[in-house]
Amino acid sequence: MRRHRQQVRRLTIWAGRIGVAFCMGGALSAQQAGRNEAARQFAEAAAATARRDFARAEEQYRKVIELDPRSSEALNNLGMVYYLEHKYPQAEEALARAVKFDPSLTNARVLLGASLWREGKLDRAIAELERALKAPLSDSAEKTARTALHSALFAQENYARALEVLKPLVDKYPQDVDVEYSLGQTYLQLAAQNFRKIALTDPESYRIHQILGESLAKQGRYRDAILEYKLALARRPDLAGIHYQIGLLYWVNEPSREGEDAALHEFEEELKINPYHAWSEYRLGQVCRKRKEALEADAHFRRAIALDNTLAPARLALASELEAQGNLEEAEKQFEAAERLEPDNSAVHFRLAQIYKQCGDQASANEEMRKFDEIKGRRREAQRDLEKVLRLVAEPKVDTLEDPEQ
Repeated sequence: MRRHRQQVRRLTIWAGRIGVAFCMGGALSAQQAGRNEAARQFAEAAAATARRDFARAEEQYRKVIELDPRSSEALNNLGMVYYLEHKYPQAEEALARAVKFDPSLTNARVLLGASLWREGKLDRAIAELERALKAPLSDSAEKTARTALHSALFAQENYARALEVLKPLVDKYPQDVDVEYSLGQTYLQLAAQNFRKIALTDPESYRIHQILGESLAKQGRYRDAILEYKLALARRPDLAGIHYQIGLLYWVNEPSREGEDAALHEFEEELKINPYHAWSEYRLGQVCRKRKEALEADAHFRRAIALDNTLAPARLALASELEAQGNLEEAEKQFEAAERLEPDNSAVHFRLAQIYKQCGDQASANEEMRKFDEIKGRRREAQRDLEKVLRLVAEPKVDTLEDPEQ
């Protein structure tokens, strides 16, 4: 009897174990099925993203997250899709969860910072982007991070820090017009910020008059510019560069003998303050050449080159003087030096072609004319492109479905 009860007990335990095994097997099968379904939906979402069907991708990634709410990869990809759809609040939520579950997702942190910037949450955006930039990033991720961080800092008028963030992109992408535009805007705002500080510190500072003079000169109001420059000199007589600017305004805007005399005086005054100012020597040479004072012009041009051997205009001017004197060999040397300094200067190639032709070197003359024609052709093409852009700008704007970020 006792043995019978033991057998019954063993059978009961065995049956229980069988039941547990069946239950576990059912649970494992369900989990596997769930994983398979999540993998299928993930793959479909990725394919939809690749073909830019963002609505479908968004739907499928949400289904994956329903099956696995802690899937950092799915949250990361969903956040990316939201970002591409310009749904920045939703992108912020998904990407914040992604980096919470997996802080190593640096690309998710980059897009999180960019989304926060788009929402105007600048302090948080800056914090996330600066943290992201401390980690290794791909070139594209670094560009996105630095561009967004620059924009956030720019919006806070922290132009000095914005400039620091942008400079690595300037070095890495020298032909990127958007990067160059941002660089120019940052420099402009930084300059304006500094000028405002000068005005608040000392409204009658010589620097304020210098700034006003530069601004008026750019507007074509040269007489008013000269007055402001002279006010700057009245407060700081030894201020370098101002006499040269005044002389240049006279030289460009007043071609009369009186204008020449005024320009000549200012260039000479500049050299008293700064005897090493090559441009003033060059301009003196121009005045002398206009007055047919060949020896004086030659001396000034040579002095300008001695002060700055990279000053191509002085070399061109000296070459022209030497050519007029019949010294073709020395003229050729100066033209060739100018060509090395300014290889895209069509006038240099044209003048060299003339010199080579006079010296009997027709092959070299033909080569220089080929370069001349090539440069002129590029300029004509660039001019046509500019005219097209100007026409497009003048046309009424129409709505477009294109993504402005693409």
